[in-house]
Amino acid sequence: MYKDKGRIRAGFENYRAGKPIFNNSQRLSQEEEVGRSAGGARNVAATSYLRGYESADNKELERRLTQWAAENDCLHTVEEIEAEFGEEIFRELEKTLGSNAPQSGSEADVYRYDGGYFLKVVRYKLYSGTPLEFLDDRIALHNHLFPDTFYELIGICLEGKAGQYSFILRQPEIKGVKPTWDDIREEMEKRKFIQIDKFSYMSNDYIVADLHRGNWIKGVHDRMYCIDPVIKLNPKNRKYENI
Repeated sequence: MYKDKGRIRAGFENYRAGKPIFNNSQRLSQEEEVGRSAGGARNVAATSYLRGYESADNKELERRLTQWAAENDCLHTVEEIEAEFGEEIFRELEKTLGSNAPQSGSEADVYRYDGGYFLKVVRYKLYSGTPLEFLDDRIALHNHLFPDTFYELIGICLEGKAGQYSFILRQPEIKGVKPTWDDIREEMEKRKFIQIDKFSYMSNDYIVADLHRGNWIKGVHDRMYCIDPVIKLNPKNRKYENI
């Protein structure tokens, strides 16, 4: 049974209106934690909840987060998402463009969210070891490094019969064109990163990977927007203190 149309949006907007709880982990600096707050009150609350079970194994963390999502009315199915937001964008394009349609990434399915946003259902295990690692690296650190394309946590999705565990995120829609490889290199060098392979860059604090041209948009006035990077801490050279 589907939820009433608009309920996913309404639940997110109502929760988002609340004041985020500042959650300082032992892993990220206070400056980086601002990126967690940018992910919305639901993002902060989910992280704070899981911190209480940090020593648990991955299966237990997923079970706990599923329970939390159910109790906070943000546990959804793909059927519920498609009933409210329509067909996944890339499947929709395939119907009109056929083999010329752009291909969806293996990590996420993308839907249109009104008001200039996309909704993304992200299968976290492709690049993150645990749900906590995803919340730290893929939301908090992403929002810290690339605030123009910030992620907000909407909820949790268990996909299909296998129950593939996914995070439901919202991200601004950016208009522009695909940049060149030189554009990407110049942007990352401006940010004080050095290139370590074709798709990856490193600074004292971070390793940012999966930086192919499809994960960037070159917007108005040649401003560069990074959409879906894979970010990890660089523990060997960290300058931030965990305070």
